[in-house]
Amino acid sequence: MNRILYEIRCKCNEEISITKKRKSTNRSEGKPLLYPNPTELTSKTFQIKYEKPLSSVAKFLLNSFQNKYLYYAIDDLLYLLNSNLSERDNLLALLYSPVLSLQNNLSINFFDIWIQEIYIHQSVKTNKFLKTNSPTFESSNYIIIKLLYRTKIPVKKQESLW
Repeated sequence: MNRILYEIRCKCNEEISITKKRKSTNRSEGKPLLYPNPTELTSKTFQIKYEKPLSSVAKFLLNSFQNKYLYYAIDDLLYLLNSNLSERDNLLALLYSPVLSLQNNLSINFFDIWIQEIYIHQSVKTNKFLKTNSPTFESSNYIIIKLLYRTKIPVKKQESLW
């Protein structure tokens, strides 16, 4: 009788069915976006003045964005600069501003933009009227971003049936 009670309470005798995760219907999910064909691309260069000092991690991240899809670059910034939120937000704004310019002026889709090159040029302004050993007054970084984008022919709106 004890054995019958044990079998009723014990769930070990039940069969376990393991189901596989269903494959998604979206073919591009999980695959990296390929760099597009150069014949269908146009480029535009933006020069942005960044007056705050850049950390070495931020410089490394910006340099790693060369030949990268914009969405992946933004994703890297969001997850790799969690320790310094103000710098993360500033760098995100730095990437968003040329993208918004492309979207507003040329009607480019966000998902059709790649970063081809990023250069960081640090300029230091000194006071030339003081001694040559004087401390620098102003230091700013110029970040030059060359974006590639794909232009699509607008879809012709179908005429209504009535």
